[in-house]
Amino acid sequence: MQLHSVIGFSLCAAALSLLLRQYRPEYSLLLSIACGIGVLFWLFEELLPILSKIQDFAALALSEQRGGEILLKSLGICFVTQLACDTCRDIGENAIAARLETAGKAAMLLLALPMFTELLERAIELIG
Repeated sequence: MQLHSVIGFSLCAAALSLLLRQYRPEYSLLLSIACGIGVLFWLFEELLPILSKIQDFAALALSEQRGGEILLKSLGICFVTQLACDTCRDIGENAIAARLETAGKAAMLLLALPMFTELLERAIELIG
C-alpha cells in the first residue's frame, strides 16, 4: 500500500470518526484505535527493509547482536507508547498520556541499561 492510500484511509477514518462522535462516541474511539493500528501495521511492513539495515549496522558496531536487538525493541516501545498516548489524548485524558510517555521513557532506559553498563566498563578499561 502506498503512502497516499494510507493518507486517504486515515482522512476517511477521521471524517467518519468526527461524524460518529456526535451520535456514538464509543464507536468513534474504536474507529480511531482501529485506524491507528492499521497505519501502524502498514508502517511496520514498510519499515522492514530499514529495520534489517539497522540491525546490520548495529551488528557491525557492536561485538554482539544485543545492540541491534535493543535498538529494535526501543523502536517498538516508541511506536506503541506513541499510539497509546495519542489515543489517550483523543479521549481527553492528557494526564494519563503524560504518564504513559514517562513510562515509555523509563522502559527504554531499563532496556538500554545493559548497553550503558558495557559502554562504561569499556571506557574504564581504556582509562585504566
